[in-house]
Amino acid sequence: MLAFVHIEKCAGQTVHWILRSSYGLNHCDVLPWQGYNAMAPLDGYTARDLQRLRTVYPRLKSIAGHKVRSYTDLPKAQPDVRFFTLMREPLRRQASHFQFLQERRQLPVTFEEWVHTNDWGPNWQTRMLTGTDDVSEAIRVLENKQVLVGLVEQFDESLLLAKGLLAPDLNIAYERKNVASNKTLANQLLADKRTRAILEEQNQADLQLYSYVKNELYPAFKAQYGRRLAEDLHRFQNNRAPVHTRRVWPSRLYRTLVDLQAVRWYRLRLRKSLFEVFAPQKWQFQEPQRARRDG
Repeated sequence: MLAFVHIEKCAGQTVHWILRSSYGLNHCDVLPWQGYNAMAPLDGYTARDLQRLRTVYPRLKSIAGHKVRSYTDLPKAQPDVRFFTLMREPLRRQASHFQFLQERRQLPVTFEEWVHTNDWGPNWQTRMLTGTDDVSEAIRVLENKQVLVGLVEQFDESLLLAKGLLAPDLNIAYERKNVASNKTLANQLLADKRTRAILEEQNQADLQLYSYVKNELYPAFKAQYGRRLAEDLHRFQNNRAPVHTRRVWPSRLYRTLVDLQAVRWYRLRLRKSLFEVFAPQKWQFQEPQRARRDG
């Protein structure tokens, strides 16, 4: 099974689309069954989550999402899971992330306020892969879990590596998704010396990890693919296969009508069970008080 670690602003929506078009009803963009915890952004999709998901997707071939993490216990539920992800030059990634939040989410803070008060930006790629800012730990996880790491700057080539090294049945014909039409704000942050210095200070671990991936790990994947990589890339880029959507829409519809409803039902049942556990204690505490008032 493929597990795509979707790091924000790293071409993730396009990869989601590729997985849907490849596996249709056997792919899921996952949500944790117990719900998102805004105070714990590094919580990941667990083995128990995957076990529950298999009741809805018995023939599951791939999962993807912001909560898929290579450092979690997913292999306990799926021993043959293969992780892959895409990394991006760290300063551009964070600048693009801020622009996205400003334009799409109407973020009501300045760049300086955002980078110093949120827990989502600094060294985000390293933390998504390891849960820490430790570059050595990140490298250990990538190597031990055999995570295939592609580069956004080499997107087409990275898709070929994923197809050749992980999933021969992957349909890598694609349409770009969620691409910013105007990069003015991100470019301004990168061009301004003050904001660029902030980005560099915030991403020291990411810069080190990206350098390792770009200069050591990624070339090793290319060597593993073999000499035909350049020829295959030329063919892929110059003879684009038609993009098929016949599996995409059933995949999205099934997720909306079946998977999301199952997750919502589970969360509702979980909240109800918690209420039943704690509510009687609260009532027993209040009842004597009322009795005294009545007396």
